[in-house]
Amino acid sequence: MIKCRWIVFGLLLALPLTLHSAECVPTPHRTTGTHYKPVTEYRIDVSNGLLIRGRVLAEPDCEPVPNARVAHWQADASGEYVDRLRAYLYTDDSGHYEFRTEWPNLSVPHIHFIIMADGYQTLETQWVGEERVSSVSFNMVLRRR
Repeated sequence: MIKCRWIVFGLLLALPLTLHSAECVPTPHRTTGTHYKPVTEYRIDVSNGLLIRGRVLAEPDCEPVPNARVAHWQADASGEYVDRLRAYLYTDDSGHYEFRTEWPNLSVPHIHFIIMADGYQTLETQWVGEERVSSVSFNMVLRRR
């Protein structure tokens, strides 16, 4: 009976580590889409109504990736891709990024991202939404080169 308790206790202690590592699966590639063009303007807030925030992390241990370039573009409230919603920013020392934008008014709402950082593979991906919200938390995990 005592051995069984120690085994259960050991499994419970390991559980947070197991859950933590599961979060460090590299973010899957998603297409840049037909509306891609180079993102050349540094801006943190491009519009209002939707707060996007998260972290850029590295496999396999979810280490933060500081100074990663987070480029993003999307459709506007009328469903058109417009230059004013194309911008980039950099993560802070803890890998955090945050910007304000507007809801992408598409049948499948989404925002495109390209993440670049020294020592890591470039990630092209998308956040895909469902119902309209005012904030989104979206972490992205990079693969090492």
